Parts: sequence; structure tokens; C-alpha cells
Amino acid sequence: MTSSPPKTADELREAFLSYFEGQDHLRMPSASLIPAADPTLLLINSGMAQFKPYFSGEKEPPHPRITTSQKCFRTTDIEEVGDDTHLTMFEMLGNFSFGNYFKKEACAWALDLLTNRFGLDPERLYYTVYTTDDEAENIWKELGIPEDRIYRFGDEDNWWGPAGDEGVCGPSSEINYYRGSLDDVPAKDDPIRNGEWGPNYHDDFVELYNLVFTQFYRDLDGNDTVLPAKNIDTGMGFERMLAVLQGAPNVYETDAFRPIIAHVEQLSGKKWGQDKEVDRAIRIVAEHARSASFLIGDGVIPGNSGRGYVLRRLIRRGMLFGRELGMDTPMLSSISKTVSDHMGHAYLELVGNFEFIKDVLEQEEKSFSRTLEFGALVLAGMIDYRISNPDAAEQLKDGKKLKLPTGDDGRSVGTRLAIVELERLVTSEDAEAIDGWRNNISGTESFVLYDTYGYPVEVTEEVALEAQMSLDKDGFSSEMEAQRERGRAAGSFGGNVNSTRVYESLGVEDTPFVGYETFESNTSVMAIVKDGVAVDSVNEGDEVEIILGETPFYAARGGQVGDTGVISGDGVEVMINDTLAPYGHVNVHYGTITSGSLNKGAKVTAQVDGERRERIRRNHTATHLVHAALREIVGSHVRQAGSVVDPNRLRFDFTNIRALTKEQIKAVQDRVNEKIRLNRLVEVNFTTYGEAVEEGALAFFGDTYDNEVRTIKIDAPWSYELCGGTHMDYTGGIGTFVITSETGIGSGMRRMEAITGVASEEAIFERFRALDTIALKFRVPISDASGRVDELSKDLSQARKQVAQLEEQLLQASVGGGSSNNSSNNFDIETDGTVIHVEVSEVTATNFGALRKTGDHLKNQIGKGVVILGSVIDGRPMVVVMATDDTVKVGIHSGNIAKAIAGKMGGGGGGNPTVAQAGGKNAEQLSEALGAAEEIIRESLSGGAGN
Repeated sequence: MTSSPPKTADELREAFLSYFEGQDHLRMPSASLIPAADPTLLLINSGMAQFKPYFSGEKEPPHPRITTSQKCFRTTDIEEVGDDTHLTMFEMLGNFSFGNYFKKEACAWALDLLTNRFGLDPERLYYTVYTTDDEAENIWKELGIPEDRIYRFGDEDNWWGPAGDEGVCGPSSEINYYRGSLDDVPAKDDPIRNGEWGPNYHDDFVELYNLVFTQFYRDLDGNDTVLPAKNIDTGMGFERMLAVLQGAPNVYETDAFRPIIAHVEQLSGKKWGQDKEVDRAIRIVAEHARSASFLIGDGVIPGNSGRGYVLRRLIRRGMLFGRELGMDTPMLSSISKTVSDHMGHAYLELVGNFEFIKDVLEQEEKSFSRTLEFGALVLAGMIDYRISNPDAAEQLKDGKKLKLPTGDDGRSVGTRLAIVELERLVTSEDAEAIDGWRNNISGTESFVLYDTYGYPVEVTEEVALEAQMSLDKDGFSSEMEAQRERGRAAGSFGGNVNSTRVYESLGVEDTPFVGYETFESNTSVMAIVKDGVAVDSVNEGDEVEIILGETPFYAARGGQVGDTGVISGDGVEVMINDTLAPYGHVNVHYGTITSGSLNKGAKVTAQVDGERRERIRRNHTATHLVHAALREIVGSHVRQAGSVVDPNRLRFDFTNIRALTKEQIKAVQDRVNEKIRLNRLVEVNFTTYGEAVEEGALAFFGDTYDNEVRTIKIDAPWSYELCGGTHMDYTGGIGTFVITSETGIGSGMRRMEAITGVASEEAIFERFRALDTIALKFRVPISDASGRVDELSKDLSQARKQVAQLEEQLLQASVGGGSSNNSSNNFDIETDGTVIHVEVSEVTATNFGALRKTGDHLKNQIGKGVVILGSVIDGRPMVVVMATDDTVKVGIHSGNIAKAIAGKMGGGGGGNPTVAQAGGKNAEQLSEALGAAEEIIRESLSGGAGN
């Protein structure tokens, strides 16, 4: 044994990576949890996920042997967290070979690592191989493994892939650790579980190390062909291995979690190890705080879909169990400090982005606290409606419509959910379920409470029991399983193979790009695609895709749009409108044959639109300056989340929880322009990925990188990024830089747009010209124009207030009290012995606010009754309906009345019982609609008109 076994999390991580560095592996940093250039994957869920292009042969790896400690996330495990084994975020140690070594070396190194470097007892290691993989079994035997500790399993246990309908795949071999007593190991042929026994079917075994041998390519017909270059993909569960090395009964007892657990104990006042349910809650809070910190650190923001929804579920579940422990909000944001302190040395984003992580968690926790309170009201609405309307089902069966409350308060929402659920049951004609509705909260309702409002199903059950109702747990479980299926589908790993198959079949592996040096190239046509099919020739008018022997056309990637231009040859011209790289490094030119015919193999000249490219170069270099300036001025948590660089402008999406202040926007603009004025060299270098990242190059957004990467340095280390795009030689060539907007595009996501060069000069000129025009009209110097506009604005505001006051006075004088200055239709309606007075008037108002205030005035004037006022505003008929509380008690509902009136004007309307509004399309129908008010109210009171 060359050194003592690792004892801590840090020692384990370093021991694994160092071991494989000693076997000529390149150590690479963990990729972001957000997959780069892989829209098929929700979050990175395995060590090999970031290397997909290398395994598929699409790109060349930076080294044929790589080792990593990759942070991973699996969405399907969220509800399982709290037991001994499941985690959402975990580290996966891995060693990978891309067409280099294979089974023999992988197995030998795995055994040497586990036994000699990690010091595990060889007698406790058990091995599984694929049912037909004689090669793997023989290798293990040659390494000294007894046959009775090697087991064979089928596709479910020991086969990987393909990820989609076709692709690379192969058998696997797993190394498992037996934690039980060596005296109690049953014989291999002793069937104790469904006729089988072994590491995959026994709780005393822990899977430590999975070796995947991707040696086949499976086609659409299910046929496996041996790959010319075989690959190795391995994964060792970091936390599981740590538990074994430290003799811990579960991952939470290791030093990977103990500091976080201790913080939860401190905040909750509860002690670990004294109560099973308390321990489970502590585990969940600790795990979810850790996972949420990692997700936010990589740029994920809470939202209602995709990654954002996963994060939101994680935070909410952590908060719910924190509340069970008696913890106060905010809690997870506090624990994130321990996560940063404990793991930040290994994952620097936890330190660099800590303030951002803390802010996001605090805001989400505050928001969810309000949501929980609302959920309690929703449940109360569900229960109260059932209690107060025991005959609701019979009413529906008799063809009557139930009143749906229109309010947005929690009780109204709960009432609507209860009614909708009953309507669903009546439609299904499930007599037993209909009868049970009165005393049962359905699985659908409890799931909506849980999923939408974050209300724990356990609390729902308790509240229901207090009201002498039950909860459909099976229905809730079904809804939860359906959600898990949606999560599994969203997190699936596979691609659209059909879209690239045509390019794979062409036999073209690479299109050399010469566009860094020149806009023009004499080259040849390697392939032509028309309507998704490879062809040998095309004619005038055809829409084509052309692949050249070499090209000066830049293919869209990393935010920069593709080049346009012309491909011409002997009697042929092709207008190119876009250039893309749909497969690997194969650049495809999309265009139209404007004259002549083009044949495969033809000699052509490819000419890029140089003026357009020049504008793109300015904007792309400016984008790098923007990125650096934002990180300097706003904070290092800022991460590029997307960009568009085209000839007319640049768009830069970035993570930030708040809108930038005017001062920050100006500071960013000033900093960029300063770098432009200094005319800094835009330094281009080619190096390896590992060296670039080690030097501090940013690779937040874009592609999976090749062996050789291109870097752009501007005033390094101020701006240093991996980038394959086209750039200016010096920053001075950008010209003036102007930020045109900074807006939000989602929770925690901002978008900045800017212009450069001629576009910015034109914008500045337009602004000066507008200022000149204003000054000229006011007959003041330009320096006084702003003050003069302020004075005029103040005068106009006062004048508008005076006009509005006069209008309101005139309107109020024109209604009520028997006034003849308007079209009135006043009447009384009697219902259940109560007389309801109704005032209906058509008035002249210039805005809806005035109309509503007049309605308030008239309602106060009559004291008791209903007010309906209509007016044509901006060419459209508008109506306001108001009712006093006493009329609401006898059945008046303003919202239903407004809706019915709107129907007679070709529009829509609604509101609550006391106030509502309606709008229409045809102004000529207003009088007729108001004239129908009496009939509408009588219908409403008798059960029609929207009830």
C-alpha cells in the first residue's frame, strides 16, 4: 500500500483524481449542472453527460483519458430524499477512455484503487457482469477474483444504452461492497429472493463502482455492431464510497454532511440521532439546502418549468420539513453559508456566487411563506363548501349550474376547486365517488394543494380529519407518480438522431474554417443536401444545403449568428442566407440557387458578406467586454445565460436577482467604453482546455470543448474567455458602445441589449436631433430644455387633475336625483319580500376611472340598491355595475350581471358580487344592453345569468 487510505471527503476526492492522473488521465473540472449545448438534458445527471460528444465521435476530446469529480442531479429522487441512500445532488467520481484503453485496464485499475489505495477488504467486494460478457468475467478471474463472487445479470442491471432509439451502448460491470457479517454470506446458489441472490438483490450490498464498456453501436433495427474505437465510462458514487471508508451507516453520518447537519440542529434546536422522524426531517433540510445552493450557484433560478421548477420544489420541500422542526424563515439561505464554507474550496462557484445564492434563497423562502398561508385558506374553502352545500351533487344532476366564486382570495379558489372536482365526478357518473365527495378531499385536490401551493399532504389530512373528512391517499399517490413520470421524461438523455443522420452518412468529418484569416476561399463542393436527402446536383430556384472542402463562412454557435454571402462557380451562383453546424464540425451553408446548376465536386469561390461580418465582430468583442464589466460592477455571481450577436445589435442574458440600477447601467457602459478608448489588444490564443481553465478562462456558456480551444483575452485577466467566434483585432475598432435596454426575462434572469459602431453613432445623432427639436419648439437653449419639459409636464398634470375633477362633478350632477341630463332607466325589483332599487344610466365619460367614481358617488347617494352606468369610451362601450352589501345578501352578483350585459355588446365582463365591469365591441349596442338590465337582474335572481 503506497499511502494511507483516504479518511475525509477531500482526501477521497483527491485520492481518486490523483490515482488516475498517475495513469495518464487528464483531470478536468466538474461541468456546470446546466448542460452545455445539450437541450435534451434537464440537468447533468452522470459523470459522462458532459462528454457525450466525445463518446459519439462528434468531437475530439482534450485527452484520450480523462478523470473528473462531477456534480450531478437526479430529479426523480426528490421525494425519496430522507432515507439512507437517496440524494438529489451528488458527486460522481469517474475515469473515462475515448478509444484508448478498455476492459482489462479499467478492471485492473478499479481493483487496485479499491484495495490498495482505498484499503478495502477484497473479501467484501462482489462483482456483476452482463449475462453474456465472458470477457469481463475472465478478466476478473485473471485478477484473482473467485468465481463465487462474480454474478451475471441481464439488461436491466448490467447493460447501458443506447440513450435514444439508436447509438452507442454496451455491457457493464459493477463492483459492490458487502457490509454484513462475512460469516452470514449465503452460498451463491442459495436462492433467497425470487430465485436469485446477489449484490443487486440484497440490502447489505452497496454499489460502489460501475464500469461501462461502450463497445457496440445499436441501429434502429436493434442490431449491435462492434465499434472500431471502444470507450470506457465509469462512475463511483462519492458519498457512498465515503460512507464505506468512514464506516458510517449512511451518507449523512459522513463529513460530507456533518457540518450541514450541525447547522440544522443549531437552527432547529433538535438533536440528531434521537428520533427517527426528526432525523428524516433534518436530512431533508440539509440535503435540499446543499442541492439548492449548487443549482443556484450554477445559474438555476426558481421558476414554474424546467430546471427552475425542480429548484422551486427542492426549496419548498426543504422549508416544509424545516417548519416541522420548528425552524423560522429564512432557513435554507442561512444554511447555504455552511454549504459554501464547507465545499467552496472544491467548488469555487459556491464562494464566488454566495451572495447571489443567499439572495435567491431568501426571496424564494419569503415568497413561499406567503404561499403556504394562502394554501391554508384554499383548503378551508374546499372544506367549507362541502359542509355548507351538501346537496350540490343533486343540483348538478338536476341540470342546475353551481355558482363559481370569481374572487382571487384563498377561500374562493378552494371553493372553485371543490366545485370543479364535483363536476368532474358527476360527468364521470361514478356514483360511489359522487356520494363520497361530501366527506372526502380528492387526490387531485390534495395534489394541487401540494404542488401549486406547497401545502403538505400530511397537513391536508390532519385538517380534513378535524373536519370529519378523509383524504384520498391513493389518488394523491397516483398524481405524484404521474409527476415523477413527467420529471423522468423531462430529464431523459437522448437526441434527435434523424436530424443529423443525413450529415453523418455523407462521410464528411470536418469543414476546415479559414474565416479568421480571410473572407474569401477557393474551394470545392463536398456534398449537397436538398429536402433532407443527399443529391449530386441542384438547379436554379432550389433551396439547398452545401458542404464545402473548406469555408470562410462562420457557422452559428456560441451566440454568434452564421455568416451570409455568395458561393459562385462556373455559371452558377448561390445566395447563402445562413451557416450552421448541425453535426460536429461540419459547416452547412443554407441558400438558394439564383442562377445555373451546381454539381457535387464542383470548384467554387466562397465569399462572405464582409461588411456584415465586420459589424458582427464589433458586437461580439463588445459582448466579452459587457460580460467582464458586469462581473466587476454587479458581482462575480453574474453568469452568462445566453447571447445573440448579430450585425445590428448584441443581446446578453445573465443571472442577477434584481434589475440593475441606472447607476449600474451607466457604470457598465462607461467601463466598456473606457476599454474601447484604450484600444486594447484582443489577444487570440490556442491552448488546451485544461490549461485555459487553470489560467482562469471563463467557459460559462456555449459548447463542449475540443482538445484544442481558442481563447480571447482583453486586458487579461479582466476578460478571459473560451470562444471560437470572430473578433476585432483591437477594442478601438468597436466604436462607441450604447446600452439600449436592461430588462427582466424571468425570475433572476436579466437581459441587456446594446449597439456599437455605426448603429450607436446613428442612435446618438437621433437623440441629439430630438433634443434640438425640443429646444427649438420651446425656444430655449438645449441646456434649459429638460427643465422646460419638467415645467410643462407639471402644468399638464395639474390641468388634467382639474379637468378630471370638473368631469367627475359634471357626471355626478348628471346622475341620480331624477336628473334629466342623461339616459336613465330606474326601477325596483322585489325578491323574497325585499325591494331592490336599481339605477341605470348612460353617461358621457372620457375614461373608465371617471365612470367608476361616478358609480361610487351614485351608490353612496342611493344608500341601498344597484347602480349600472354605461358610457362609450374611446369608441368602445363600457359598463360598471355596483351593488350594496344588503342586495348581495339577497342574491345580487355584480360580476354575473356585468357578464350578461357584456354578452349583449359582443364583449366580456365580470367581477365580484359588489363591483364589476363589462366591455363590448360595438358602441351602438350600449343603449340596448343597458335597457336589458332589468331582465338580466331578474334572471340572475331566479338562477340564470351566469349563476
